[in-house]
Amino acid sequence: MSTNRLPGLVAVALILAAPVLSLAHGVTIVVSRERSTPESVEIVQGDEVHWTNASGGIAHVWFAGAEGIEFNLGTSASHVRFDRPGTYKYTVHIGGGTKPHAHTGTIVVKPR
Repeated sequence: MSTNRLPGLVAVALILAAPVLSLAHGVTIVVSRERSTPESVEIVQGDEVHWTNASGGIAHVWFAGAEGIEFNLGTSASHVRFDRPGTYKYTVHIGGGTKPHAHTGTIVVKPR
């Protein structure tokens, strides 16, 4: 397991295993070529968001002002713990195939 710290934003862990679709405290976002489902989520400070790549391509997730998180369908999943309240906008870019796709989403973190 590899763990990184995004300054003042979130903690990131990339897990090289089959994706887990339920979390004790948090939500799962499924990434397809057209959109992230759900596109907007609301969680509580300290909760995690788990991304599952169902796009068939390579997905890159970027938060404004932070380093990117990358995960591949069937080989890894990514979950992010949000330690600070706020609104976080992200962009998902899907590569592969004949035409790349991109879409955005929002995570609202409420204080505990």
